[in-house]
Amino acid sequence: MYGLACDAKCIADLLPRPASPPRRDNVHHLDALGKSVQRANGPQSRRGVRGVQPLVQVWRIHACQFDLTHRAVSSQTDNMSVQVDAAGVCDVAICGAGPAGLLLAGELAAGGISVVVLDRADRPSPIPKANGIVGHSAVALAEHGVIAGTSLRVVSPPRFQFGPLELKLGLRPGNPLHVLPISQRRLEELLGHRATQHGATVCRGNEVIGFGQTDSQVTVRIQVGHATTTRQARYLVGCDGARSFVRKHAGIGFPGFTSDEIAYIARVTIPVDQITGTGDGFHIDGVGHVAAMRPNQMRGGGFSIAPAAALDPSASDDLYLISTHEPRGKAEPRDAASVEDLRGSLGRVLGTDLPFTDASGIRSTVGSSRQADAYRLGRVFLAGDAAHVFNAGGASLNVGLQDAFDLAGRLTAVLHDQASADELDGYEVARRPAGERALRHTRAQAALGGTDEVSRALRETVGELTTRRSVARRLARLIEAS
Repeated sequence: MYGLACDAKCIADLLPRPASPPRRDNVHHLDALGKSVQRANGPQSRRGVRGVQPLVQVWRIHACQFDLTHRAVSSQTDNMSVQVDAAGVCDVAICGAGPAGLLLAGELAAGGISVVVLDRADRPSPIPKANGIVGHSAVALAEHGVIAGTSLRVVSPPRFQFGPLELKLGLRPGNPLHVLPISQRRLEELLGHRATQHGATVCRGNEVIGFGQTDSQVTVRIQVGHATTTRQARYLVGCDGARSFVRKHAGIGFPGFTSDEIAYIARVTIPVDQITGTGDGFHIDGVGHVAAMRPNQMRGGGFSIAPAAALDPSASDDLYLISTHEPRGKAEPRDAASVEDLRGSLGRVLGTDLPFTDASGIRSTVGSSRQADAYRLGRVFLAGDAAHVFNAGGASLNVGLQDAFDLAGRLTAVLHDQASADELDGYEVARRPAGERALRHTRAQAALGGTDEVSRALRETVGELTTRRSVARRLARLIEAS
């Protein structure tokens, strides 16, 4: 299971300006990255860690593939707890205030559609999730002005991971892959602010507990505290994640499989005299050499490490983000795992102890690979993780945001531009194949990362092919276009 992770500078100006038009000046290519790579091999460090700090500039580019914790930051969306106004009928009700739901709300509201977002949580989740967007959605967000007025930029990395294999994509032109380094929490801040600026209503602490539909509308039952109410909408969209209530209540199946691996993720402090930066990673006392920002195949599974400063420039030089991947056994994922759990996993994977002195943000996750049997049932739609989840490759945000862009355009055409309702049939026609493509390439990445003899043979065979630039870029186009 290979996750997605990125972050950007924690600065106060990340909310877009009210009247910012769509623009492309946030899309930049890394034509000068060679100079950064040269600087990465310099011997000096900024604050004492041997050879570590010069690598940060290059590693920040690759951070979008590392599923790790980051600092929770305050958000304007924390205070979006507007109560549902049960009077009248809105055009679209969206269940779930994650990235797909908030993007959909902003696109619809910008097109003159009345929209309400319902989320059961009182505030955004502090649990670190995806930390970057890999693929065409990164460019689309820039073109739609989502990151206008911020320091965030879309880049084209010269190297990227396909499971455990490195794709050498080269510099532009010809490099098809785009990456937007941004934490999911920050992305939700931007999308939530944009949605409410355009007139959408975001209702937190409003849990969808049921719904029914007729030929003309959907009646949604909502629980707010100990009270219940109803809301009428012409359409309902479930953007409520892998465990989607909307999908389950609609009776839509979710076939696929759950990974037989478990990942432990944490931030740890490693004393400066126990770790040395090298050209592509670290030498850790008692462990040996490990590459940074990509999975290392170890004795008992996979191990990844990155300096926290690659995602947060204010982080201390002895703080690292780590993850392990190992056979799941009977272990269950937990949002708050213990230090003992982490040490146990590290011991099994590394075959020795990792010399850390402090750990925080410890959690464990299990990946799944599934796709809904249908993306639509009458006036009810699914988008994002409610429609599909992937067990590798960091595809979830890219595919989910493309779902939102597509569905927003179709709903706006029907509700605002008087297009035929048949336009809505095109949503599943377009987006189901995209989800299927992402399932295929993420399952392939997971298979390449296995520890058995078949996976080793696959890595050796496919690894030879990916040394060809044309093959590497073909795989990058699969990731880009999901």
